[in-house]
Amino acid sequence: MYNRFFGFKERPFKLVPNPEYLYLSRIHEEVLAHLNYAVGYGEGFVEITGEVGTGKTTLCRMFLESLDENTEAAYIFNPKLDALQLLKAINDEFGIPSDTASVKTLIDRLNAFLLEKKAQGKHVILLVDEAQNLSADVLEQLRLLSNMETTTSKLLQIILVGQPELGELLETDALRQLNQRITLRCHLIPLTTSEMREYIRHRIHIASRKPGLAFTAGAYRSIFKYSNGVPRLINIVCDRTLLTAFAMGKHRITQAIVRRAIRELDGKRKRYGKPLFFREKLIIGLLVVLVILLAGLVVGQMMLNRTRRMAVAPVVHHKIETPVVDSASDPAPAAAGETNPEAAAPSPEPEPSSAKPVSAPAEPPDESTASVDPAPSTPVRDLEQVLASTAALNSRIGALAAVLRQWNAQDPQGVGPVDGVDSDTFFRLSARHSDMEVLRVKGNLTLIKKLNLPAILEFPPPDGSDTRFMALVGFEADEIQLSDGDDTFSVASASLAGLWNGVAHIFWKNYFNYTGVIPISSPGEVILSLKVHLKAKGFPIEAMTAAYDTTTRLAVETIQARNGLNVDGMVGPMTKIALYNEDPLLNGPRLAGGSPGQ
Repeated sequence: MYNRFFGFKERPFKLVPNPEYLYLSRIHEEVLAHLNYAVGYGEGFVEITGEVGTGKTTLCRMFLESLDENTEAAYIFNPKLDALQLLKAINDEFGIPSDTASVKTLIDRLNAFLLEKKAQGKHVILLVDEAQNLSADVLEQLRLLSNMETTTSKLLQIILVGQPELGELLETDALRQLNQRITLRCHLIPLTTSEMREYIRHRIHIASRKPGLAFTAGAYRSIFKYSNGVPRLINIVCDRTLLTAFAMGKHRITQAIVRRAIRELDGKRKRYGKPLFFREKLIIGLLVVLVILLAGLVVGQMMLNRTRRMAVAPVVHHKIETPVVDSASDPAPAAAGETNPEAAAPSPEPEPSSAKPVSAPAEPPDESTASVDPAPSTPVRDLEQVLASTAALNSRIGALAAVLRQWNAQDPQGVGPVDGVDSDTFFRLSARHSDMEVLRVKGNLTLIKKLNLPAILEFPPPDGSDTRFMALVGFEADEIQLSDGDDTFSVASASLAGLWNGVAHIFWKNYFNYTGVIPISSPGEVILSLKVHLKAKGFPIEAMTAAYDTTTRLAVETIQARNGLNVDGMVGPMTKIALYNEDPLLNGPRLAGGSPGQ
């Protein structure tokens, strides 16, 4: 097709899992390192997940090809099997006779094979791709296979690879025994912008016989906007872009060529956005001109009518009287010393009612326009009245919906039962449903500001009825922004006193799957992953081992200190949140007006 035109030996962006073209991003290198670690030292299951098109299969193929002669491997890529068919497929992959319908015979033959390889000093691994399609019965059979062991070690290392649904499947109650045996979890994420550029250059370099093909900066931006860093989508759009450039006789890939290719890929252009053609631009321009002319006619008519009224109206002298102001309806003046409301962190402690004028702006005024009171970005409401008018049963759903919306996560519909489930359980199940975790804290607004993530606040009413919930989504000077799922509004921070019990549920994503409290209850693989992460952030981590050494502890303590957390060197949920908040590649939500460490 276009290979001769660009000097390729083959198409560089074919949708086949060719290990030769594998580009190892930071996260791919980390997963590969963990796989190699598992072969030699792993004693449980390994779970690798990633969205569609993130390169799971290609990575697995490269991993299998990199194994030495001391490792025997079986690769199952068609998991649509029952337990008996799976055993037959495993034995076939290892070259073991499978001409029987007896499960016991198949397992006995496999066990004998594993003992033989153990005696030879070899490792044996089983890699199952697309594992999210495995049935519960088949997964249970795999768990039973992991029981084959000697007194000192496992005979078979099992690696499960699949989409994020695999994790949800393993979290079910029926598979809790298997889930407990997973000692290493890795999650592949899409490429960053810089990684995408290197990915494209890498594949072109592998396929090229000669240099000369170049992409402009605008072309890269359009490719990333379309693909969001997913390698499969990058391959699709780049392949079509090269075809388009070939048809146009261009060796330089510009943004215009990429956009044309995207329009050809997606006729409806829902993802990318529909560009404006000349006719559409002309129509819009004519509409704008028409609106301006109509506005001019209206204004001219109003001026003409005013002039006519002034010409015929008699001059009347009015007595000017000073109006009487009702002090009850007048806003109270601002208290002295309140000119800079952001000087202190918001707190639920009560403040004088005069500290907050009713008509104060939502944000501190700019010096150049100090005499002008801008309209607040959100309506100011009385918190007590809002809570009194909110249905208790629906408030959990509403607050949850507001927080999930901040995360661009799925709607809480279908999470599970609402009645009869305590709030902690409900929020925990909801977080798991959206591939997140939830941290329950008890403190004040300062703590929530430090964590800088949307939170669900608890409001137990004084009359002993059901607790109400509101989502905290931002700060505005001495106000906070709350949401009930439908509306977002502001309330004075001081109004929390006596209403909020200090309990907040903070939803967060454990992007790198840092399990347990590091290093107290985390396996060595998690510590190694943390060290890779810290080194990528610029910390001088030298020994890339599973040991939690002094340099690692000092790096953690540095992050804790600059985020206002307890400096103990232990990586618990709050420190994990701080780590993720500092990573510019992780685009999680933030509290409006908040920043870490405030």
